[in-house]
Amino acid sequence: MEIRRFFVSPSDIDGNTVTVRGDEFVHMVKVLRVKKGFKVIVCADDGTERDCTVREITGDCAVLDVDALRKVDRRKVRLTLYCGLLKNQKTDIVIQKAVELGVVRIVPFVSANTIEKKFNVERGRRIALEAAKQCGTAYVSEVCEPVTFDKMTAGFGEYSDVLFAYEKERENPVRSVAFHGNDVALVVGSEGGFTEEEHEAAKNAGAVSVTLGRRILRAETADIVACALTLDALGELDYDE
Repeated sequence: MEIRRFFVSPSDIDGNTVTVRGDEFVHMVKVLRVKKGFKVIVCADDGTERDCTVREITGDCAVLDVDALRKVDRRKVRLTLYCGLLKNQKTDIVIQKAVELGVVRIVPFVSANTIEKKFNVERGRRIALEAAKQCGTAYVSEVCEPVTFDKMTAGFGEYSDVLFAYEKERENPVRSVAFHGNDVALVVGSEGGFTEEEHEAAKNAGAVSVTLGRRILRAETADIVACALTLDALGELDYDE
């Protein structure tokens, strides 16, 4: 039987005992039919996998014993992706791939040329959780409520660096950016791109304009490529020595 992966909060771990609650408990017991004595893997968003055995199942939780620990990943850099909302649920694809690549936080936003205005954050969080399980990461990316363009730029000061992927930029590829810290934001627009006024506002708020290359990319492709280029430039796609 395949050993399944579940995510808990750090507060659900007490020494060598793990308690699985809420939606993960329902998925474990009601959907996957995990029973006492089954082996599972548990992660708590800390880069560590815990091999566990189910000790007890009650009406609202499962109690597990930790058999072994493995440090399987690390995050030296926190990348937040601000992604313009996309049509036809393509934001779902962006969330899935961003999780696979190792983005820490995903924040949808609405700008002047954004067509889609609605976003189901709970659906986005479910997609992020499922993507984390499928790709075998020990982390779950945070998915946030959508923000306006103005609110997004107002928060740029929280980051060591902000990269603004602008379709009219020609001279500054991601690989040329000199990063100043390990808390980085990346902004990628929706299908309509950005207005010149938004570009200027982003730069005035501290963002660095970058190009993703000479080819015209679909909006969802631009998000994925931008994440990969940024994480690679930051060394987050390398193996540990």
